[in-house]
Amino acid sequence: MRNFWTMYKRELLTLYLTPTGYIVMCVFLGVLGWVFWLLVRVLNLPDMVKIDTDVFSIMFGGTFFYWIVLAAISAALTMRLFAEEYRTGTIETLMTAPVSDIQVVLGKYLAALSFLLLMWAPTVLYVVVLGRYATVDYGVVFSGYVGTALLCAMLTALGLLVSSCTRSQFVAFFVSFVIILMLFSLNFMQNIVSPGWRALYQYVSVLEQFKEFSAGVLDSRSFVYFISVTLLLLFATVKSVESHKWR
Repeated sequence: MRNFWTMYKRELLTLYLTPTGYIVMCVFLGVLGWVFWLLVRVLNLPDMVKIDTDVFSIMFGGTFFYWIVLAAISAALTMRLFAEEYRTGTIETLMTAPVSDIQVVLGKYLAALSFLLLMWAPTVLYVVVLGRYATVDYGVVFSGYVGTALLCAMLTALGLLVSSCTRSQFVAFFVSFVIILMLFSLNFMQNIVSPGWRALYQYVSVLEQFKEFSAGVLDSRSFVYFISVTLLLLFATVKSVESHKWR
């Protein structure tokens, strides 16, 4: 257990002590803050048709920016986790250290996920500020954060898997980003496939599974989906790391 925490703290400190971590954090908070400000302004325009929709139900998954920012940030935070180790050769030292492959994978994974989730912490101020001047549906806020945490967990696991398959950070970022966008696009595939395949595409669609969270509903099927995919991706990452010992 001590080896795991050592790995976890090492990776988390690396994210906080490198310019990449701060750049990613600033971009993330800048874009999210701008989206929140824009939503509040637009929904309060005098000539705006009044709609029975909470600001946070739109903010969590209701805009293009939410999905594109999460795709880019997840790919950026995970691109170096294994790719940099392979490029510099430090993976050999890591693999001979008294730490198992599972501990290495989970240490890197939880460090990246912790950093990503901590970036969401300042957004709680949006809820506090808006709550002083308007009515906030806290059920939507809570479910939105829960859904976002599950989504971040899955995307981080995906980025980690891709990083474990290449020596180039750029390749890891590009491939992760494209795969994440393809996962998001599965929702639109429902309209062009035959009815027999429509149910399958609807179930595997990330946007479809996230829809309930943005509506303030905690659906057990969505929990099962995100957790199952995340565990599968982590298992594949462990096997990918193990395979490098035989190369």
